[in-house]
Amino acid sequence: MSTSPGFPALIGFDLPGPQDGPAAQRVIVTALLDETPRNDWMRMLHRLAWPSLRVDHGVEQIRLVGKGIHFVGAIADARALSASVRGLFNEVNTKVLDRRLAALENPLDEDGPGAAPVASLASSTDPRLEDVAALLAMPAVPGMLELASAMTGMRFVAVARVTADRWTACAVHDRLDFGLRPGDDLVLETTICDEIREHRHPVQFDQASTHPVFSSHPTPALYGFESYISVPLFRRDGGFHGTLCALDPTPSKLDAATVKGFEVLAGVIGAHLEVQEAPAEAGQPVVSMAEALSVLSRQVDALDAVTLPEQFRAVTARLRALVGAARAVAG
Repeated sequence: MSTSPGFPALIGFDLPGPQDGPAAQRVIVTALLDETPRNDWMRMLHRLAWPSLRVDHGVEQIRLVGKGIHFVGAIADARALSASVRGLFNEVNTKVLDRRLAALENPLDEDGPGAAPVASLASSTDPRLEDVAALLAMPAVPGMLELASAMTGMRFVAVARVTADRWTACAVHDRLDFGLRPGDDLVLETTICDEIREHRHPVQFDQASTHPVFSSHPTPALYGFESYISVPLFRRDGGFHGTLCALDPTPSKLDAATVKGFEVLAGVIGAHLEVQEAPAEAGQPVVSMAEALSVLSRQVDALDAVTLPEQFRAVTARLRALVGAARAVAG
């Protein structure tokens, strides 16, 4: 049984280094907590934070990642912001305590501890959650993520929607208790996926701490992983949609065949997205799931016809079984 009082204590702040030039730049100030806040605490934080943090300090976004709350924006004075955040957290604790005590007297209070989300993904008006709902509606996706985890040996795998200002988890396979659920965000600037959005190439390393580039990269240290692979997902029109990524705190030893297999899985998921997103053109029906799976089956056959290592043969066999299972579900 947890002995946590349910009110996160502020341990300290991770402040950005000196900025070049006199103008404020988009930076991140992170408040470090001793535990992950509950949903009702975060709702109260958002309720009390605006518009003061935006007007007084230039904060544009607030993002919870594990036990850290990231304040993102054109923040000119990080230390002044941190002082305001201390006071804000004290106010949040007071308000949340009042509401929790009230909830004990009225258990049906919808904002009480453990209350259900205000709106489901399907009924949400947030357009980014349409991508989450689309992935969750695809019955083959959980199996693909589980296969990606088994192939790489990495215990966290996710499909992420990545735009110019948001990173959103759409589907998640999590055996690490990493803490991300479908619909959750990471601070875009703290992700390697943001870099992939710009250069459109896969990124993979087996051990960040010994890597010539990623040993000094802030992202592996921030999220505590050593091994990582992420490949871009593209829509039918060639536009960038997001990434299929996997990570683990332990090092890995991925060979070329496994990396290629991971890329194939990303292509399979991308093809599913194409079926969901493809608009009906004049005189042309939308491609059916059965037709898309037939195309994927032919792609796997073509891969099998190429001279590949034996390990990759096993990958294509698993992909073929996955396509067969998806066909059975699609009818």
